[in-house]
Amino acid sequence: MSEGNLRAQFTHHVKKSVVSADELRRHARAAQTNQLLLVAVHVTGDVSLLDRYAGRIAPAVSLTGRSTSPAGEAEAPEVREELLARIESVLTSEDQAHYLGVEDSELFQRLSALAAGFEVPATHAGMNREQAGFVPDQRAIIPTKTPSKTLNLAIIGAGMTGIDAAIKAADRGFEYEIFDAEAGIGGLWWSQSYPGVAVDTPAMYYSLSWEVTSNWSRFFPVGEEYQHYLQGIAEKYGLLERTHFNSEITRMEWFDEEQVWELTVLSTVDNTSRVVRAAAVVTATGHLNRAKYPNVSGIETFAGESVHTGTWRDVELDGKRVACVGVGAAGIQIVSSVAARTSHLSVFQRQAHWVSPNTVGEGIVSESEHWLREHLPYYLQWARFTIFAQVNAFSHLMNEVDEEWMSAHPDSVSISAMNDLAMKASLNYINDTFGEGSELAIKLTPDFPYGGKRPVRDPKDYVAGGYYYSLAQPNVDLITTPIARVVPEGIVTADGALVELDVIIWATGMTLEWLAPVEIIGRDGIRLSDVWANNNPRSYLGGTVPAFPNLFINDGPNTGVANGGGGHNFMAETVNHYIFEALQLLVENDAASIEVTQEAHDQHNEEIERLMADLLWAHDTTADTYYRNESGRIILPSPFLPEVLWQLSQTPDESKFRLTTSVRLETSITTK
Repeated sequence: MSEGNLRAQFTHHVKKSVVSADELRRHARAAQTNQLLLVAVHVTGDVSLLDRYAGRIAPAVSLTGRSTSPAGEAEAPEVREELLARIESVLTSEDQAHYLGVEDSELFQRLSALAAGFEVPATHAGMNREQAGFVPDQRAIIPTKTPSKTLNLAIIGAGMTGIDAAIKAADRGFEYEIFDAEAGIGGLWWSQSYPGVAVDTPAMYYSLSWEVTSNWSRFFPVGEEYQHYLQGIAEKYGLLERTHFNSEITRMEWFDEEQVWELTVLSTVDNTSRVVRAAAVVTATGHLNRAKYPNVSGIETFAGESVHTGTWRDVELDGKRVACVGVGAAGIQIVSSVAARTSHLSVFQRQAHWVSPNTVGEGIVSESEHWLREHLPYYLQWARFTIFAQVNAFSHLMNEVDEEWMSAHPDSVSISAMNDLAMKASLNYINDTFGEGSELAIKLTPDFPYGGKRPVRDPKDYVAGGYYYSLAQPNVDLITTPIARVVPEGIVTADGALVELDVIIWATGMTLEWLAPVEIIGRDGIRLSDVWANNNPRSYLGGTVPAFPNLFINDGPNTGVANGGGGHNFMAETVNHYIFEALQLLVENDAASIEVTQEAHDQHNEEIERLMADLLWAHDTTADTYYRNESGRIILPSPFLPEVLWQLSQTPDESKFRLTTSVRLETSITTK
């Protein structure tokens, strides 16, 4: 499929499905009854099925514990048979009527409650239709003009955010090119190749809403599979022809008279530079993309092999004495993957993380589930919606500080009843695995509320070789004494002990640096590094900053995923939507540039601070987290509920911007 056909794709994205009765019956055993009812309503167009059957269906397992079904009413076995008969009568026929969609608001609310297991607020409907994959993002500013060829875009980054920006650019008629410092598509999922690298968010949701797929092999796919997903999108929509790989942007300068950005592009292959020009720039470089090492002396003196998870290269681990320094997501995944191969593995933990138990094992998607997603109309979209709605319904409650609850529970580190519920699930996992009060249980129990640092999912269960399983093995030690220095023989801890090693794996995360490697000079010579000095960045919706016209910083400050059910995909899409609505505002006004006012910027950030004061990260300072800067300000998470941020990001307020209408010279991206 060529670029620019996104809306055409959605017009026909639920195709007529003709199946055999035998296949339907065989695979439908894997479907929950509420899913069959949803499909039956769509394919038959008979809304009365909801009145007839909804009250007789036991709800699917709900993360919220709430249900729309009458208490104690059991599911009648004959309901499944009746629903299957209705579905079969339609899908086995070549002559099928048009399927019923989700345009009717009242119907969508009823179907949403059936899918989620509880009443979903009607105010979430627009967001839910989009995020479930029923519709693409809806244009808020109805275009009356098309972008000029001179209003070209430079998109920096070819990961999830950059791909979404490119698709939106093509869909709206903007000329664009993509620049990425790596050699291939995927961003994080291209560069991260350490053993065990995987997605720890369900792939059915951690994907782009306009490219929902049934093809995942696992509920939590490995990194290579996710990279293939993004690669497939780039190929499908013709992005590769517009992407410059091995091209690192090192400098950007705004020329006000010409209303254009000039970018210096460094080839990471031969170290040569060139200069290109673009009318507007969208940065999509991610929050964390450069390897971070701890401030420990002697790292360069180590005589063995030393490798960082963020810049992985294959090293021999079999039968070696190995250290893994760091127990975040990368550390936990790599320990689970390599512990059995080593003669001895020393795991260095600076601060314990809350680790969620693995409840799906290997999480292989069954043949029947694949078939249902592929062949039952709207099954795929409702499956995605259910994950999003259920997580969104409770997760923000986990982050809201409840002073009354805390006063009543002074001995708990939790901040609310919901936060305590999440914490106890992980605490029980520790105690059930190692025994309450055991040495390992004490070492692995965090001293901060659940969510104070990003929680991590154990890649496998305890008996299948996961993180906790590995820590219990006789060839693995968990070391909590701080590292003093690295010496040629290994690592010396603060108590003077030497841990002799052949290999050190640094799983110490990535640097949160807010475009710091790029010299960015805005209007009147103002440097972004000065505006954001002391790791204290701020921006307005769409990542706009006063004095930096036509610069849109996605993955910017206070747009990190933490509050509510939105994943990184949600944040990327929502911010990109706002960016392209702002660019359309520019087009409609025949303007050359758009720049947020200082007043709007400051008011927005005052609101961020006001909301953040009632959330976990501003309350707790025990967790050592990159969410917080050196002065204590929370700089990464968004304090907005997903539905609030989505609504704020639908339509730009023209009064918040300064539009410049001077004539722009030719600015197509060409080498000077």
